[in-house]
Amino acid sequence: MSAAEVGVFVQRLRGLMNEIAAFPAPTIAAMDGFALGGGLELALACDLRVAASSAVMGLIETTRGLLPGAGGTQRLPRCLGVALAKELIFTGRRLNGVQAHELGLVNHAVAQNEEGNAAYHRARALAQEILPQV
Repeated sequence: MSAAEVGVFVQRLRGLMNEIAAFPAPTIAAMDGFALGGGLELALACDLRVAASSAVMGLIETTRGLLPGAGGTQRLPRCLGVALAKELIFTGRRLNGVQAHELGLVNHAVAQNEEGNAAYHRARALAQEILPQV
């Protein structure tokens, strides 16, 4: 993409992240695999996050000489606090689901199943629990 195209793309992506964050119904991200860079930022735009223990997540843009920019990182300090959020951004560290849960980045970490969809199933159960309240 050209520089102009990148700017338009990132602007549209930020708009999408803001729309997800402002969605009037609860949103739940289920992370059963990789959520790196923009994938984690997308999950951060959701209200709740569920990760399989084997999921891999991180804001790896700095390892590529870039800064996270899709908009999800603005929500990271609310989850973790400013200092820890900056550490994850500056280091580009990758976390598994259990580590992310210990830090408060995800609400639930579940053991992965053979089908590879444990987080999806836990997210659906959480949605079923929320449904009577909305």
